Amino acid sequence: MVLAKWLCWVVRGSGWWIILFTIGLAAGIQAQPRQYKPTELRRQDSLRRLLSSDLRPDTVRVNRLYQLAFGLRTNEGPRAAQLFRESWRLARQLGYLQGLAHAEFGLGYCYRADNHYDSAQFYTQRSIKHFAQLGDGFNHARGLYNLARIYNEQGRYGESLTANLDGLAISQANHDRRSQLFHNIQLGFTNTDLDEYAAARQYFDQAQRLARTVPDPLSQAGIYTGLAEIYQEQGNWRLARDYYAKVAHYQRKVYNAAGMLPNELSLAEMNAHLAPPASELTAAYALRRRAAAGTAGQLARADLLLARLLLATGRLDSARYYGARSLAANQRLKVRREARDAARVLAQTNAQAGRWAAAYRHQSLATALADTLNGVATQQRAAAQQITFARSQQQIQICLLTQQTRLQAQQQELDRLRYRQQIVGFTALIGLLALLGGTLLWRTRRREAARQQALRTRIAADLHDEVGSALTQISMQSTLLREGIHGPAQQQAYLDQMQQASQRAARQMSDAVWSIDARHDSAASLLDRLRDHAHEVLPPAGVELDFAAEAGLETAVLPLATRQTLYYIYKEALHNVVKHAQARQVRVRLRRQGPELELEVGDDGRGLPGNGSSVGRNSGQGLANMRMRAAAVGGSVTFAAAGVGTAVVVRLPLR
Repeated sequence: MVLAKWLCWVVRGSGWWIILFTIGLAAGIQAQPRQYKPTELRRQDSLRRLLSSDLRPDTVRVNRLYQLAFGLRTNEGPRAAQLFRESWRLARQLGYLQGLAHAEFGLGYCYRADNHYDSAQFYTQRSIKHFAQLGDGFNHARGLYNLARIYNEQGRYGESLTANLDGLAISQANHDRRSQLFHNIQLGFTNTDLDEYAAARQYFDQAQRLARTVPDPLSQAGIYTGLAEIYQEQGNWRLARDYYAKVAHYQRKVYNAAGMLPNELSLAEMNAHLAPPASELTAAYALRRRAAAGTAGQLARADLLLARLLLATGRLDSARYYGARSLAANQRLKVRREARDAARVLAQTNAQAGRWAAAYRHQSLATALADTLNGVATQQRAAAQQITFARSQQQIQICLLTQQTRLQAQQQELDRLRYRQQIVGFTALIGLLALLGGTLLWRTRRREAARQQALRTRIAADLHDEVGSALTQISMQSTLLREGIHGPAQQQAYLDQMQQASQRAARQMSDAVWSIDARHDSAASLLDRLRDHAHEVLPPAGVELDFAAEAGLETAVLPLATRQTLYYIYKEALHNVVKHAQARQVRVRLRRQGPELELEVGDDGRGLPGNGSSVGRNSGQGLANMRMRAAAVGGSVTFAAAGVGTAVVVRLPLR
């Protein structure tokens, strides 16, 4: 009523052009996305003020940085990642293990949100290790929950289920309902992806019961998201839309407009199935404008939604434009399902426009992607079923062992009586076994002595080459400093060189100790060492890492010589990349090839000149040393320089 009276006054006093301006202004205000200011955001403002006023580098600052970053992780992802890194660096400097573990968990979360799964897995596994050392059961289970999400988004559903079930077991042992809630929700999502809808509903129902005792808007939103996805997969668009609307209700309590965008895209996709396409176009264009400021995946979803609506309304050129953008983005992000849907839209668009060659090409691509998805889905279901079966067998074995323990307790008295009757025969048998054991022990000791002698010789050679040269450099430069014949600038340069040489010597000593430690004979320990070294040397040089190992390789046991040789060759290869390659990315692959372990280190740098044996990147003795080390344990090293980049392939025996 007040607005109507005001408009009448405007008409009488100022003319029709002011009315048009007023209507446009009102429409603009209505079109702006609603912004939310929950209690959590006020807490973030308080933390910002404390961080600005108190700059002391202590554990309190580490905790404040983490708390602020954790609050921003959904609505301001890049800023949250920056704060997590700052917290991680300070915690590492202070030796503050709890702060380090929390910061690593946050970095794993941010890298997962950006689809950088290798780094996400690296930091999350480190946080899990540190939380276990601290005896922090809640955050240990939370780390396993994040690891399960990382595996799930990569389609590694078997490993996701394993991490989830392990975390759920820890949560149940600690009577931690909040962690149980998180893990039940994620188990529901994983079973939905495996088309196990009945099992997924059971996990979501259990999560719903837990949510009544642990109020949490985001957990409730997660439950409704899972139920919406089940109905979406089953083609029940109306129920899916209703659940996505419930998700929006709970997200408003925490998220801002950017945080709510993924769910609004899902709502728009459901409406596209239920409402006339023309009526949804305006909302779809508005969502795309917002998605342009979000992630690449969100923009690809918005483009696909627009392409579908434009195709349904006969706007073929625009449909083809947005469909092509969505297809390119999804192929770049390796999102096969959305890429398949975009290819289908392009095939239909080109067919309606009479562009039969393009229609055939995109239909073939859609068919190929669909076949790939079906094959991958079958493999994933098989892997998940194998893990579920293995865990069931494990539970059965635990029950059997419990029963066997009871039976053994009842038979102990009978065993004592039999032992007394058989003592004479056992004495003779033990004497014979002692004689045979002594002979075997003598022979084993001889072999062990020969092995240790060869190991000492190899370690002495490595230390002489690496540590000896560094110590000689330190000795010579300290002599020059003692003579005092150089100016302050030259003395400082000598001191810097001495510091670098001592650090290099310390690293070589650490590598030598690690290589002979029997606790690191597993392939899992080697993989951790390889990843740690890559993350130490590549990111500071501006080189991205793509690291992958064959599934199941972690359980292999490696001979000491193979493990030591592979690690030293790997270090030399990364050193060559950083020093000579001018590369932007390094690709590392580790796999089993029959009786051999194969390591491949490739880069996209300038490559080897000629046949890989001339100057340039092959200067010095680096490549020759690689071949000599591999040959010493019966292995081989090959170098490939075809096109852009260089690949080093190492094959070493597993026995």
